[in-house]
Amino acid sequence: MNEHEDYFRISKNGHVHTLSDRIPFKWKELIVWTSASFIVLIWLLGIGIGIFVAILTLIGYTLYRFASWIYYSELKIDEKSGKIIRLKKVIDRTHKTELIAEKFDPNRFEYSELTRSGKTKFLMNYRIHKTMSYSF
Repeated sequence: MNEHEDYFRISKNGHVHTLSDRIPFKWKELIVWTSASFIVLIWLLGIGIGIFVAILTLIGYTLYRFASWIYYSELKIDEKSGKIIRLKKVIDRTHKTELIAEKFDPNRFEYSELTRSGKTKFLMNYRIHKTMSYSF
């Protein structure tokens, strides 16, 4: 697993393991990507159309990153009680809580290989009456 992965954070607080899909909002990354898109789009499409499309790209990308930072979900696995809970959060406040399983069983985990964009990742499934999937 990539230790510098931005799409999932795994942490442990006492006896509770947390998997979070909150994408951090980084201003440096936003400036680099939008600057590069400004230059490329102006070079490809010309000054007038390039600036217009680049501004639309800037607005869309900023809204996407901001929304993924605000609305996210967490999967909590409690070692003591054995419960698996999925929390949907909006700005660090729990919006919806869903109990996945009363008792955690590590034998229900399945891993399958997933190749996208030339990268091989792994899909982690926890089998119960509904399937919970996370890719790493």
